[in-house]
Amino acid sequence: MRALTFQKRLLLGVLLLLAMTTITLGMVGTHLGETFLRIRFEDRMAFLARYLALNSELGVLIGDQKMLERLANNLLSEKDVVQVLIEDEKGEILVKVESGVHNDSKEAVAQIRLRQQEENEAFWGSSAQDQVLGKVYVVYTASGIDELLDKLRTRYAVAVIGLAAVGLLAFFFFSRSLVAPLKELVKASRIVARGDLNARVKPGSLPETNELAEAFNHMLASLDESRKSLEQTYQEMIQQKALAEVGHFALTVAHEVKNPLGIIKGALDILKKEDIDHGVKSTMIEYVDDEIRRLNRLIQDFLDFSRPRKPVFEKVELNSLMKDLLQRLRLEWEEKGVVIDMDISEEKCLSQADPDMLSQALLNVIKNACEACDGDGRVSVKSSISHYNWIAQIADTGKGMDNETRKKALEPFYTTKAQGTGLGLAYAARVIEIHGGEISFRENHPKGTIFEIRLECGGK
Repeated sequence: MRALTFQKRLLLGVLLLLAMTTITLGMVGTHLGETFLRIRFEDRMAFLARYLALNSELGVLIGDQKMLERLANNLLSEKDVVQVLIEDEKGEILVKVESGVHNDSKEAVAQIRLRQQEENEAFWGSSAQDQVLGKVYVVYTASGIDELLDKLRTRYAVAVIGLAAVGLLAFFFFSRSLVAPLKELVKASRIVARGDLNARVKPGSLPETNELAEAFNHMLASLDESRKSLEQTYQEMIQQKALAEVGHFALTVAHEVKNPLGIIKGALDILKKEDIDHGVKSTMIEYVDDEIRRLNRLIQDFLDFSRPRKPVFEKVELNSLMKDLLQRLRLEWEEKGVVIDMDISEEKCLSQADPDMLSQALLNVIKNACEACDGDGRVSVKSSISHYNWIAQIADTGKGMDNETRKKALEPFYTTKAQGTGLGLAYAARVIEIHGGEISFRENHPKGTIFEIRLECGGK
């Protein structure tokens, strides 16, 4: 039923309505007509029986057999009469004529009475008993009336079919004038769904469809104007956002570069002195080297984030990659008082990844956890495989994140560290996304943060 169009549903509804109406009226009308015709038919046969009984009085009185036979044959010539039987008062058959045997026959009975006695009784008011001379039996069949009813039913059925056909034809043209504009509206809607707002709907032949077409066309015109306005606003927003990001980027670079340059300038001022001590000179030169390396690392971080290279994917065993990375990090951070615990799954997980980019992303997350411990704490790293997903959890015992930090932790240039660029976690999130994975974080009870990384595991 859902697949039927509006026009088909309307025609089907009209057809059902006409069928129910005509069938109901037909059944009622046929029943009333049949009842009326059968009553009239039986009354006619009863009248013929009484008429024969009245005319047979004399023949019975004088015993005129031929007269009775003539009367009986005359009545037998009537349509639907199949047998006429005349009996005397003793029940003996005086005349019996018939035109065949019929199983569905009925009979009408009338008494042959003496008319003189009836007249005397009417005049004198005598209470003497009626004198019955005999009986007349008229046997008839209802085949004629049945044929007539069959013809009426056939003609009625033809009339009903004709009426239904005319009604369906009329409703077809009516529904067509209503459905055609709706089809145009659907066609235009599909064109609009593809992004073309220049489509327009032609008005139909009905006032309602004309109003609908005008409203739809007006809506498309308004949408076109709104889209142009939105596109212009969007372009302006993009330009403003780009300018804001450039300004933010320039401010961050200037802030991060300013401190190393200040240290370098101070060291150079000291080196310009003629009576400088050799130890001080060596220390200043070491300061300059450190700050130059810091500037170089800062610029490299900006370049890696702003223009990430295209990844080169190859088969990488993620658990082995994580183990090697943690072994190197332990050498650096355990000297600073941070303990790194690892619980890496022995189950192999092969995945398509860029080992350099993924190693740097994991390094950034683990390094961020180590820095959060502030030289005294513990970082736990464990991995597992679940439903062909490699899951790595990095938990630290640092001070945790406040609400603002949780909202902006993965945004570029956001940092809570004095010498941070705010690009480490943002770079890690971008690399994980490039690899089709997910990165999330939550609070670590009683304190600290847990980062979770999920990557698809292509095989075991």
